[in-house]
Amino acid sequence: MALGPHKLTKEAGAALVFFIGYVGLFAWMLYAYSTHRIKWLSRYSMLFFHVIIRVASQACGIAFGILGFDDMDVFLAYLILGAEGYFTLVLCSYCFLISWHQHNLSSKESWLEPRNTKETNKYKKALILIFFWPAAIFIYKKDFMIWMHTFLILANIAIIAGGAYLAGADYTQPDSADTRSRMNVSKIARTAGQSVFLACNFILCFSIIKTILLDKRELRTKGEGKIHPTLILLFVTWFPLIIPRMLYMIERLHSAENYDSSGFTDRFTAIEYCLGVVPEWLAATLLLFTYGTS
Repeated sequence: MALGPHKLTKEAGAALVFFIGYVGLFAWMLYAYSTHRIKWLSRYSMLFFHVIIRVASQACGIAFGILGFDDMDVFLAYLILGAEGYFTLVLCSYCFLISWHQHNLSSKESWLEPRNTKETNKYKKALILIFFWPAAIFIYKKDFMIWMHTFLILANIAIIAGGAYLAGADYTQPDSADTRSRMNVSKIARTAGQSVFLACNFILCFSIIKTILLDKRELRTKGEGKIHPTLILLFVTWFPLIIPRMLYMIERLHSAENYDSSGFTDRFTAIEYCLGVVPEWLAATLLLFTYGTS
């Protein structure tokens, strides 16, 4: 199928498949909001935000698959939205774990993020973080998630900066000194950012396992012995967040064969979706399944 001088490539076809997949998640969540099955001001809001970003990212993926490097603005938007998608998905996982703590632990508190009180009004807290960040992290230094947000934001900035610098390369001359230099600088920035994301994911795994052990201890005191199914789903969700991502990061950042003059190679397109997009969609879907276990 041709569109002017451009063709619908395998990259565009793969992006279209997951555009439909994310639109499906978006439609279900919109239905759940409209029927009051889930609340707007809840953990699902972050997941809904993630889904919106991924819908936009896949739309850019379709456009990039058709236009290639003829439109560098589309390529840059694709890179940025892809990074934002993973960033918000990691935060989603933490939000769902914190919510479980606050609703199921006997203390009704989470060691990851304390509940907001009159003294720590969430709107006041948000304004302080927006206007006084990063100095504000010392005001809330006992709030673990403030530190987590800070590291994830800095990692996100590094990935976006690397992607923006890479977008300035001339892909019609992939062997030129400028293009090679841009690819190397971009590789360093994005490797640093992705490494922080992976470290935050390992902390998430530790937190989930600690919660499961704590839940088992509380169950024993009650004479029960069944781990909460939401914790099992959160633990399963961690695997598509981390293992494929590690392999994907290695391949994406360190292979010089990922691009040609028209866009991504067919080989890299397969890697992009098998190790990047598919696990993210699966993780988002698993988080949505917690609706039935909460």
